[in-house]
Amino acid sequence: MTWNFMAYPDMKQLLSAFCVIHVNAPGQEQGAPTLPEDYVYPTMEELAETITCVKSHVGFRSFIGFGVGLGANVLSRYAIKYPQEVDALVVINCSVTQAGWIEWGYQKVNIRHLKAGRMTVGTVDFLMWHHFGKVENCNQDLVTVFKQYFDKSLNATNLGLLGDSYIRRTDLGIIREMDPNKKKDAKMIRCPILNITSNFSPHIEDTVTFNSRLDPSLSTWMKLLGDRDDLRLYPSEKVKNDNLPHQDSSQFL
Repeated sequence: MTWNFMAYPDMKQLLSAFCVIHVNAPGQEQGAPTLPEDYVYPTMEELAETITCVKSHVGFRSFIGFGVGLGANVLSRYAIKYPQEVDALVVINCSVTQAGWIEWGYQKVNIRHLKAGRMTVGTVDFLMWHHFGKVENCNQDLVTVFKQYFDKSLNATNLGLLGDSYIRRTDLGIIREMDPNKKKDAKMIRCPILNITSNFSPHIEDTVTFNSRLDPSLSTWMKLLGDRDDLRLYPSEKVKNDNLPHQDSSQFL
């Protein structure tokens, strides 16, 4: 539902200057049919490579990437491998590390239900926590929208395949290299990046770890405090006006 970030009047000015392309992972669009049993779901690295196909299809030379969670991880992988093709990144709740044992355990239980085509109450509750954190402190209208979306619009089996790919992700392997003599050969994200989280997010520590590996001259870490509205659906004025990377590019992916 990241596309909803662009659907509000606050984003009209941005939309007037950018061509926005929303990219779904295989089988994750609303009403998607179940993928074949012998379908091998892409790894996170392979998902990042699919952006090349999208970029070539629409004719982009470069773009500004906007992603949440898994999508942010995919875009970061692409920016590492193809630094000349990414003008800037805006990422929300991005993890730079591989899945820990606790995440792996919780996800694995839910993935088992999803792959069997079951969107259980427990799985929906986990997805709500994953996206909102402290659900009781969030806008309840949005909470209801997300619950209905997970329960009615997504293909559970396909979501299970995507979740399995995510918990098998590798560490991004980037470092914060400040030595000018070593910087050229270091594995880094080399574009401007806005790294966002919120006070109620369960992924705050992930974003702090991510921030510790970014070039401070190119990165900004932002934690929104006390905002009851989910950032992905109601963009904050201070994010919209002051912190989105200013680029001449007209493509937003």
